[in-house]
Amino acid sequence: MPRLNYALRGKDIRKAARAAVAALNEHGLDSCLFGSAACAIYGTENREPNDVDIIVISEMDPEEIKELILQSDDRFYLVPSANPRNTYQVLWFTVSSRKRCKVDILIPGLLSVPKIPVRKISYIEPFQDIPVVPFLVLLLLKLRGWTDHRVDHRQHMRDKVEVDEEDIEELLELAVQEYGATLDQERWLPKWFVREMQERVQEYIEEWPDSAENWQCLGF
Repeated sequence: MPRLNYALRGKDIRKAARAAVAALNEHGLDSCLFGSAACAIYGTENREPNDVDIIVISEMDPEEIKELILQSDDRFYLVPSANPRNTYQVLWFTVSSRKRCKVDILIPGLLSVPKIPVRKISYIEPFQDIPVVPFLVLLLLKLRGWTDHRVDHRQHMRDKVEVDEEDIEELLELAVQEYGATLDQERWLPKWFVREMQERVQEYIEEWPDSAENWQCLGF
């Protein structure tokens, strides 16, 4: 096997995202990106994403969804998790002979992901062919990652906190200055999700008091 180069560029990430979305569409499954790939599409510039995170609007088991993707596109393949105690397999996309991109599949209910109405899925220029989560949901799921990483017992997960904070800072600025995102505009959000995120917002403000004004602009 040729030596793989993991230094993916934005166009590589988008290639993997488009392929995954197309494969899911073949099976009648709606989906949207979140995580760092969606951040980049919305306009963050602090870093390049290194994988694709996709929410599939379905109650199917993520492992079954991965198998459907494999059926539709042979550029995808599965490898066992690096942790032998995990029963799931990791989905990868072959970008080129020397590049591959990891694709994570989530469904509503996992990791605080709410069920997103299809009408609320966003398409951002100039990447209108790539569906992304609503902006506020993206920010709040990033916030969840920050709170989780802070208390994780694994050092490599705690090491992500600084990057999370950079993402959140830039997303907050975009939310207020460019997208005008507010909680009032997203009344479809489940009450449990809003309550949970209000607690996480308060935790973030306690750590970063200067962010309070931006959170207030969003309705928190």
